[in-house]
Amino acid sequence: MLLSSIITEADLLVPNEVPLADKIVALNALNQDFFNVVKIPRVLPITPVKDQGTYTISTEVRLKNIDLLMVGIIKYKELQPGTTNPIQNTYTFDDTTHVLTLRPAPYATGLQGVLRYSRIATTTFTSGNLSAVPDAPDEYHWSFYVGLAAYLAAAMDDTGKAATYESQYRNAWAQAATQYAGVTANV
Repeated sequence: MLLSSIITEADLLVPNEVPLADKIVALNALNQDFFNVVKIPRVLPITPVKDQGTYTISTEVRLKNIDLLMVGIIKYKELQPGTTNPIQNTYTFDDTTHVLTLRPAPYATGLQGVLRYSRIATTTFTSGNLSAVPDAPDEYHWSFYVGLAAYLAAAMDDTGKAATYESQYRNAWAQAATQYAGVTANV
């Protein structure tokens, strides 16, 4: 569903005088918030090289979204900052450079490595591109116009409509979170 369609639908639900720029800000927040509520698993294969401990990986991965890292049969744990005596097999990940560091480095070349993480929103909407679409799966795009309607109703001081619309899109997202909680990741 295009941003222009989402905005049109929300404007039908809640007639308003809210500027387009404010609607875009609200849609960006909804796009980010969707992935805070709904954890969609993804798997990134890693091809480790013996004694190489650092790897540059996808920009879609964030440290907070990594939930499993294995190389061969060895499971790596996140190295917490300030740990004075770290356990064996730890990793660190830098969100700005996208560098994953494994300690100790893999013991052999050719092992299968797997990094499982939760998907994040990667699109930032602008008022100059109303043909963009939310990063959420297509079947949940409708929830964005309901979410925008909740924002618009609150901006127009219609707390009853705001609460109703917020409840609707939050319930849809809770259902999506439940649906994706038991799904195996997409390679």
